[in-house]
Amino acid sequence: MLRRSLCLIALLAVVTVLAGCLVTQDSYVKKEDEANTLSKTVAGLDQKNKELAAQNEKLQAENSDLRKQAAEKDDLLQKKSEEIAKQDAKQAEMVNEMDRMKAQLAKSREVAIEESPAKKQAGLKSIRLKVLSGDGKIDSARQMAKRITSMGYRVENVGMADNSDYPASMVYFAPKYNQEAKALAKKLGKETITKPLSWKSVFNIIVVTGG
Repeated sequence: MLRRSLCLIALLAVVTVLAGCLVTQDSYVKKEDEANTLSKTVAGLDQKNKELAAQNEKLQAENSDLRKQAAEKDDLLQKKSEEIAKQDAKQAEMVNEMDRMKAQLAKSREVAIEESPAKKQAGLKSIRLKVLSGDGKIDSARQMAKRITSMGYRVENVGMADNSDYPASMVYFAPKYNQEAKALAKKLGKETITKPLSWKSVFNIIVVTGG
C-alpha cells in the first residue's frame, strides 16, 4: 500500500514537472512570437521612415527647382522691365527730337516766307522814298533813282537838294525806319552815310547824292 502511494506521488511529481515545462515552453513561444511581431513592426516602421525621408528629399528638390525657376522668372521679368524702360526712354527721346525738328522746320518755313522775294519786294515798295541831287546835277539824282528802283524800291520823287556840296551820298530816315535806311545804305556802298531826318517830311527815306 505504501509502495503504491509512493508511486502515485512520484507520478504526480513527474506530471507537475512536465506541466511546468509545458507552461514554460508555451510562455517562451509567446515571447518569441511577440519579439518577432515587434521586430517586423520595427522593420515596417523603418521602411516607412525611409520612404518618408525619400519623399521629403524629393519634395525638397522640387521646392528648390521651383524656387530656382521663380528666381529665373523674376530675373527675366526684371530684364524685360529694364528693356521696356529703355525702349520707352528711347521712344520719348525720338519724339522730342521729332518735335524739335518739326519746330525748326516750321521756323525755317516762317523765315523763308518772311524772307521770300515777293514779300521783300512788297515791303520795299511800301517805303515812301525820295531822291535828291546833292552835287548840283539832276542826272545824278535820276541815276540814283534808277539804281534804287532796280533794287525793288519805289521812288516817288526826284529833285534837287537845297545844297549842292554833299561830299558823300546820304540816306535820311524818319523815326522807325532806321533799319531800312541802314539796309539801303549798305546796298549803295560803304561810303554812304545814314542820318535821321531833322525836318518833317511825308517821305520815310530821303536819299541825297554826293560828290
